[in-house]
Amino acid sequence: EAGGFKVEPEAIISGGPMMGFSLFDLNVPVTKTSSALLCLPKDPVKGLEATACINCGRCVEGCPEKLIPSMLATYAEHEDYEAFNKMFGVECIECGSCSYVCPAKRQLCQAIKSMKRLSMNKARAEAAAAKAKAEAEAKAKEENKQEGGDK
Repeated sequence: EAGGFKVEPEAIISGGPMMGFSLFDLNVPVTKTSSALLCLPKDPVKGLEATACINCGRCVEGCPEKLIPSMLATYAEHEDYEAFNKMFGVECIECGSCSYVCPAKRQLCQAIKSMKRLSMNKARAEAAAAKAKAEAEAKAKEENKQEGGDK
């Protein structure tokens, strides 16, 4: 037993302040790949309310991949997979710099990360469906060829 908390934390972040994610429950295992657990007595994000994008460009300046996080987040909010992929949304390294510098307090990184996962899952599903269709067509063609040879 480690002794517990001196003060019950309002926020617990696994993975560090920039790339970590908030834990809503302590019933999560800590493994050898867990890099950090931040236990904050006050949640600095809790009182912040996101506002509309003011097009200041700080997220673009802060992005190490030279992406346009504000547009990617907008595409994510509207589930526009085509536009998201056209703007190279899957190239985001999820560092959190865009969310950190955003004066409108938009959760850019979170929206992009979610859309990135959805986009990759959709691409995998489409590839699997195309493969299954090609296999079915090849099988049907082979069966038709065999039926033609049996006559």
